[in-house]
Amino acid sequence: MSPASGHELVALPNLQLTDGFGVLVALGLAYVLALAVVPPLIRKMRAGGMVGRDVNKASKPEVAELGGIAALFAFSVSLSLVVGLQKLLGNVAEPPFLASISVFFMAGMIGLIDDISNIRQRLKAIAVAFAALPLMLVHLGPETIDLPLGFQIGFPSGIHLLYWLILVPIGVTGFANAMNMSAGYNGLESGQIAIVALALLIITVLRSGPDYSSLIFAAIVGSSLGLFFFNRYPARIFIGDIGTLGLGAALASGVILGHIEFYGLVAIVPAFYEAAATTYYGFHNENGKRKLACQNPVIHPDGTLRPPPGASRYTLAYWLLSRHSMTEKTLVWVLLGFYAASGVLAILLSVI
Repeated sequence: MSPASGHELVALPNLQLTDGFGVLVALGLAYVLALAVVPPLIRKMRAGGMVGRDVNKASKPEVAELGGIAALFAFSVSLSLVVGLQKLLGNVAEPPFLASISVFFMAGMIGLIDDISNIRQRLKAIAVAFAALPLMLVHLGPETIDLPLGFQIGFPSGIHLLYWLILVPIGVTGFANAMNMSAGYNGLESGQIAIVALALLIITVLRSGPDYSSLIFAAIVGSSLGLFFFNRYPARIFIGDIGTLGLGAALASGVILGHIEFYGLVAIVPAFYEAAATTYYGFHNENGKRKLACQNPVIHPDGTLRPPPGASRYTLAYWLLSRHSMTEKTLVWVLLGFYAASGVLAILLSVI
């Protein structure tokens, strides 16, 4: 018997928190943190007068604003704890996670400024593009865009700067503003982000993508689901631009780091309507009129909604309502169904 047999050291298991278990931990922790943070946040927002009118209800109730603060906290803390534990128990490269958290913070701060001062849409799009800088610093290759059937779009060394200096910033601001422009109804913002993130999480797992992308998407799913619990109809809190821009930019970071850009675009197809409408009416100097119309829907006595006269094509929601009046709750579930269908399509395309 060895002399040291009575004092044997017990080795800790090398838990790989970047595998499936880590994904579940990140998702669950983000969800619980969001659930815990939102109630006191609602009280603080109401006490400080940070409330907004719910324009899609006849009574126009006041609802607490800036719920995205809870998502910012839940996302960053859940990722930091999971990655921190992995650093203690094993080995993991932390730069991708730090980059994603930084992207969320930068876009979220631009959203916060917009929430309290109303930045012009064009300036907001340009400003959010700078949130891509942490991804450029991490610079995780290869510079390729995967397509279905094994096809790829490559950016060789001679033109790889095109990817990082042009396409990546466009992707970050595009994703973030797409989630922001699709907002406006109880539960839509948080619900659509949860659906898109879940679809991208499944794609990353099926394609055996980088573990860090899976963790990023898992933390987004948990954060947005926690918000959805309070943001769903009838909303007790709005997530604000700090939430839509921040979570949208975080989605983009996971897409870029996981090299699933094409499938990310497919997953947000319904948002293309809002992007096209914003561009079209922007050229005609009608976005101000469009925003005013979106804040003044026709509300019938039974609670169903219709777009005001001449506004039927302003948004995807108004286009649907112009064909069939719906309650806000029904409208949101229809729109979320569109995002779910896009997510399923993205998943199917990723495996062929």
